[in-house]
Amino acid sequence: MKKLFLSLICLAVLVTANSCKKKPDEPSVKKLSDGTIYTVSQLRSIASCTNNCTKRFTAGSKAYLIGIVLADEVSGNFYKEVYVRDRTGQGAIRLDFISSKSGFFIGDSVRMMLDGYDVNLNSGMLEIDSIDYEKAMVKFGSGANPQPIQLDLTQITPSNPYTNYLCDLVTINNVSFLPADTAKMWSDAVGQMSLNRIIQNCTGNQVTVRTSNYASFASLKTPKGFGSIMGIATAYGSTNQLVIRRTSEVNMNGTGCVVYHKKDWNDNSLTSGGWTQASVTNPSVMWTASTFGTDEFAKISGYISGNTNSENWLISPALNLSSAVSPILNFRTAAKFTGNTLEVYVSTNYSSGAPSSATWTQLTGFALSPNNPGTYAWTPSGNVSLNAFKTSNVRIAFKYSSTTSASTTYEVDDVIVMEN
Repeated sequence: MKKLFLSLICLAVLVTANSCKKKPDEPSVKKLSDGTIYTVSQLRSIASCTNNCTKRFTAGSKAYLIGIVLADEVSGNFYKEVYVRDRTGQGAIRLDFISSKSGFFIGDSVRMMLDGYDVNLNSGMLEIDSIDYEKAMVKFGSGANPQPIQLDLTQITPSNPYTNYLCDLVTINNVSFLPADTAKMWSDAVGQMSLNRIIQNCTGNQVTVRTSNYASFASLKTPKGFGSIMGIATAYGSTNQLVIRRTSEVNMNGTGCVVYHKKDWNDNSLTSGGWTQASVTNPSVMWTASTFGTDEFAKISGYISGNTNSENWLISPALNLSSAVSPILNFRTAAKFTGNTLEVYVSTNYSSGAPSSATWTQLTGFALSPNNPGTYAWTPSGNVSLNAFKTSNVRIAFKYSSTTSASTTYEVDDVIVMEN
């Protein structure tokens, strides 16, 4: 009897202990069909409303979101959050929790009660904040294998912006890390700082890869090759970001293009990225960032109420080509009106100030837009070899000059230095 009594006590303790462990609820299919199911598209419309409309679901409205978990907290790169693609497969949302270790994992099917919660847009990302997942969410399935959206950075256009993919799982193809971010730690676990690394495609389009210092792979190093990377598309302010789930989803073992620098003036800033200009003669004639239609570019003209004498240089930041194999320069120009031809130079010892303070080598063998008669027709330069300048502190410069008898107007765009 004593042994039986002890056995019953142990059994009771075991049952009680197990009952204290939180398990995601598993409601029946019937319960899942109750109420109104909202899609991510519908929630985004609510979150973006500006006509004095409410963005909060009132208590008792029986509003729900159903979807598949795309990213969880397991690797440490996400904290107190999961990303969920709705059941239509046409959009995703970030769900922020009031505590961590929710017990929801990649591939779980979940339902969230929206009653009492606001839907908001944060840097374009659809999100619901401060969720008590124990009360608002249930898991009713697991083992799904959500597939990423296949994406090439050339697809990111004004008509198809990165915001179309925010919060969703994507694979970005045909990219590599910037040379400065290659074979570097994903993040700083020792200094406890999250870090940004940059990936780019062959034409210099870029996305920031953001990694938490709490990620389990923070001290591992970024790959050296060319290929694809999978993660959650996010944003911070106007910066497009990608947050990976694990390093096994980064496949950059191939060979491909390496871009050392790109300047396209799409930010409408002449000097962003470290560009400068140096006026030798007539500081009234300056390079400016200009726009025509959907094109942004650098522009200069020596015509100021008449033709003028001028000399002005537009100079790139210092580029490190010391590890380059076959670097090339490519750009395009448009021109109108007769005058001196635009010249292009390279220096390996310029730092700042007057161009005459350094040694410059003039480049030849490239195409320029015709300036006589000239119609502002964009003309690609073709590939210009930089094999003679495989060192650090390489700068590219566009030298413009005009006279009192003739002043060509030049436009320069899409300057890129990359491997051939």
